[in-house]
Parts: sequence; C-alpha cells; structure tokens
Amino acid sequence: MSSTNKTQGLKLNSWIGSDKPERIDFNNDNEIIDKAVTDHTSNKIVHISESEREKWNNYMFTGMYYGDGSVSRKITTKCPFEARAGFIYASSRPVDITRFSETKKNNYFGAFSYLANSLGVKFGSDGKSFTVSQTANALTANEYVNLNEVGVAYNYVLFR
Repeated sequence: MSSTNKTQGLKLNSWIGSDKPERIDFNNDNEIIDKAVTDHTSNKIVHISESEREKWNNYMFTGMYYGDGSVSRKITTKCPFEARAGFIYASSRPVDITRFSETKKNNYFGAFSYLANSLGVKFGSDGKSFTVSQTANALTANEYVNLNEVGVAYNYVLFR
C-alpha cells in the first residue's frame, strides 16, 4: 500500500503510523529520485564542463607596459590563452585630449580584435601580442595616436 501522504516536491511516500509500506513503494520512490537527479545533472544549461568553467572563469588577462616613444612597437604579452579582443588605455591620461587652439586631438585609447582595430593598434595573429603606434603627424582629421608615449604607463585588457 502506498503512503497516506506524499512529499510536496517529488511526491515521495510519507507514511503515517497506520500505513503499511511495501517494497514497491521504495522502488517507486527510488525511480522518482533517480529521474530527478539524472534530469538535473544532465542539464547542459545548468551544468557545465570543467573546460567550459575554466574558460568562463578566466575570460580576461590584464597587463601593462611603459611607452618608449618609438613610432611602432610590438607588445608581447604573457596571456595564457589566445585572445580574441582587447583594449589599451594610458593609465595617467584621459581617453583623448583635444587642444582646440591647435586643432589637435591626442588619442590615448585603442581597441582591437581579430576582426578590426582602432587607429594606432593592430592585433597580432597569435592572439597574444599587439603592435602600438606613436605618431608625430596626424593620421585622420588632426588625430594623433599616443599609444607609446615616452614614460607613460599603459594598461591593456585581453578577452577570450
């Protein structure tokens, strides 16, 4: 005989003193529990593999370099994965400085990916390096790229 009461969630047997449990009741409960646990643990939306967890937990890498003033410079990072995108910014400068009296805009920010790059930075094909520029002449519309200015500290962030 099945139990008089059932649990609220899985509807397992919940006997009262006058109930007479039978083996089939326990077997049925075990089937219900087994199905619930199997359905849950095999759900790929709820549960991820260790390699997926590693990728999600380590999705970015940060680093820094000091500008040396050269017109073009390759920055090789110690990024442990092949990045797909990133950005650079000068840590002691705003994103850009516009000098209206000189009609000059100094850009201290760059973004890059394996698909496209902003002015002054080019992503390396290895996904672990990039090349930055320091321009003395305007590139477009009086915009100067300053991603390797002497003594300026630059931070970069790379993403999987």
